[in-house]
Amino acid sequence: MWKNQKCTLTTKDILILEALYDRRHRLSETTERLLKHKLDLAVVVFCEDIGSDVVTLNTRLQYRIGDTPSRTAVLTQGPLAGTVGHCLPLACLGLTQGAGIVLPGPNGATPDRLVVEKILYQPEAARRDRRQQQAVRRVPRLVHSVDADVDTPPDRLRK
Repeated sequence: MWKNQKCTLTTKDILILEALYDRRHRLSETTERLLKHKLDLAVVVFCEDIGSDVVTLNTRLQYRIGDTPSRTAVLTQGPLAGTVGHCLPLACLGLTQGAGIVLPGPNGATPDRLVVEKILYQPEAARRDRRQQQAVRRVPRLVHSVDADVDTPPDRLRK
């Protein structure tokens, strides 16, 4: 169902998914298959190197399922629960803005396509932006010109 659907994961995200996979006996069959698929085809990068258009944990995103109106969600670590059974947070993880994935329908219903429409906030990109702003040094400002005659006092000081 998810043939060659590559995803990009941070080192932190892959560790969490691997721990989740170790406890897969608690998951539904569909969630377990999706999790295994993500782990098998994941491209793993450091948090500093992840693109700002990739869904990671704690990302706030706008998504759409099938023909339904867009919704906003924040992907957090916790119990697997979502508007589409247990697959929603896991399905979004690692996708890029504009990318989609086919979700299995409940009880054999027609599959729906989930599309990540827009990434509203990604913690790794926000962290990089903060670091860049802090690294920018202030440009020195000229407060006195050496071209002026140093020996002659300014007019306001002459009597």
